[in-house]
Order: sequence, then structure tokens, then C-alpha cells
Amino acid sequence: MYQNYTIGQTALTLNLDFAIPHNHLANTISWFVDSIPEDVLLGNTAKTGRPAYHPAMMLKILLFAYSRRVFSGRKIELMLEENVPMMALAEHQQISYHTINNFRSSKHANELVKKSFLYFTNLLEAEGLINEGAIFIDGTKIEADANRYTFVWRKAVEKFHDKLKGQAVELYDELIAKEVVKAMAKEKVQTSQGLAELAQETNGSRD
Repeated sequence: MYQNYTIGQTALTLNLDFAIPHNHLANTISWFVDSIPEDVLLGNTAKTGRPAYHPAMMLKILLFAYSRRVFSGRKIELMLEENVPMMALAEHQQISYHTINNFRSSKHANELVKKSFLYFTNLLEAEGLINEGAIFIDGTKIEADANRYTFVWRKAVEKFHDKLKGQAVELYDELIAKEVVKAMAKEKVQTSQGLAELAQETNGSRD
């Protein structure tokens, strides 16, 4: 006997009723981002034009992707299709790699992601969940009884603002920021629009 399975469907559908474990890193990232004040999160975001994906959601998926050492926009897009915790963070919305790269190429988003990643890793370190000075947090397990209010933006700013310089920042720039820039540049070259923009930038630098 086989479990019920319909063959010959023209399209596959999936109704997910899957609870992310309470101590999963994705939940902790979500708590942390939800605690960021709106003025910090939004910055000078334009209020006109086509509605964009909310910065909180974009920040969550980027923090989770970077925690898994995934920096390519295309690979992040694939995670949004195949990785259940990532689907939950994005509320099942399909976001193209173009949109992901456009978001993180802005100065505000770039700084926000960097600060958030460093503050978040400092909170994990303070709780003894990662080694001192660790920059990658993949595989981190949060204690099942962890208080979600341990992982809040205000607490991180108060305790770790002075750490936003020195070795941690250097490691982030070397191990994450550089990889992000390389991945985005590679994906830009792979599109006709990107090639045109690069040609324009090159010609402009010669003037």
C-alpha cells in the first residue's frame, strides 16, 4: 500500500503547516528584528512609488542567509523556495534576486544589515551560544527556555555599541561584506541591464 499521492497533476501545490522549533535560529532572528525601532529600520525610505517589501522582512531573510554563509542573491532566492525557516521568515513570498540585491545595495540597508548582524552575534556571544569573536552563527541552537526579550535591539545597542569597530567589524568586512560584493557583481554581469550599467560606469570613469 502507498500513501495517498496524486499523479498527473499539472502543478504541484503544498500547504505548509509546519511550526519552526521555538529554539531555531530563525525565530531568534525574527524576535531581534521585530525589536528594532521603526525609525532605525526604515531610515529615509521613500513613501511614494510602488510598495516595496518591508525592510524588516528583507533584513530577516538576509541575516538568516548570511548565518548560513549564503551570500548570492540567486541562492537566497532559491532558499526562499526550498528552505522552510526562510519561507516562514518571508511569509511564503517569492522575492527575486534582483529585488534582494537592489535592497542590500542601498547605503541604508547595507549599514543596517551590518549593524544588525554584529549586534546579533554579540548578543549570542553574551549568552554563551557562540564562541567569543565568532562571526558565523550557522548551527547555533538557542536554549528552549530562552527569553525572547534577551534578543532585543535596544539591549544590544546599550551593551555593544563600542564593539562596532575593531576585530569584529574587520572580520565582517573580510568574511561577509566582500563575499556579498563579489556575489552581487557576478550576478550583475549576468544580466543585459547589468552589463549596460557596468559599461556606463566604465565610460564615466574615463571621462
